[in-house]
Amino acid sequence: MSDESEAVYDGALRRGGRITVTGDRLLVDRPDDESVAVPLSGVVDVTLQDVDWFLVVMSLGLVGFGLASVGRDLLFAALFVVAGLVSTALTYRKRGALRVSVSGQTRPLRLFPADPQACYDALAAVLDAE
Repeated sequence: MSDESEAVYDGALRRGGRITVTGDRLLVDRPDDESVAVPLSGVVDVTLQDVDWFLVVMSLGLVGFGLASVGRDLLFAALFVVAGLVSTALTYRKRGALRVSVSGQTRPLRLFPADPQACYDALAAVLDAE
């Protein structure tokens, strides 16, 4: 087996910072927070969230409803269009979330790697090797 401190995956986070997976831990360095180091022995579950298509369709439905209501009440229609666009943008922003559940922590660690599939694959491979 290779050296435990050798990086298996080293990549960028979408909102700035770095994520590094080694043979024995997960290192997260965010520019606005302090660095986080999680031993892989404490990782309970790792999931990769894709885009929530139901929310995307519902959000675009709000936009469509607002556009269809333009003739009745312009303010009402504008509010629906704005709400739908904001909801779509927020849903898109949350795409590719890597959720790492750690034992002893109530909330999972949510990360947004620039290449979520490669990061998930590297983390899953290291966890499977343990």
